[in-house]
Amino acid sequence: MGTRKGFRGIRSAVFAASLVAMVLCTLSASAQGPKGRSFGFGFELGEPTAVTFRFWESRLNSWDAAIGTSHLGNPQIHADYLWHFTDVFNSRVVSLYAGVGALVGLGEKGRWVWGKWKGNKGDYWWYDDDENRMLFAARGVFGLNIIPKNTAIDIFLEVDPVLGIVPGFGFDFQTAVGIRFYP
Repeated sequence: MGTRKGFRGIRSAVFAASLVAMVLCTLSASAQGPKGRSFGFGFELGEPTAVTFRFWESRLNSWDAAIGTSHLGNPQIHADYLWHFTDVFNSRVVSLYAGVGALVGLGEKGRWVWGKWKGNKGDYWWYDDDENRMLFAARGVFGLNIIPKNTAIDIFLEVDPVLGIVPGFGFDFQTAVGIRFYP
């Protein structure tokens, strides 16, 4: 894949993420995130390593989106709808959340984890796709959210099962840790 072609895909993805962020900022909602704010942005490390956004609809529901790099696509873009369970720890600081969403992988990919393969480090589930086709998958989201008192940040840890649909069916897990700031 040429450098010029790769930059075109990244520019398009950054433009799409910026457009989503602008729309979310203009929507009116009851602000229920950190410090009473509804929109936050930050970064996450892991799968994917990405810029991340969260928009709170209420104290118990939010939208989450990210654009970054992953073995499932460079760029990888995903969006999720989340339900927050604040009663689990009986805390206003720590909560669990779960959700559903979709993932699109574009451009260069690593080896997708779909079929069984024996490697020198053990068994792997992978899909050997050397072509740079688009990948589409459904994803589940399970996470731990920490919103320290009197701060405009949230810290999160996620484990996300991914069910590949295009170019073929398969299964994978993604894990990430991150932080968001609420201006």
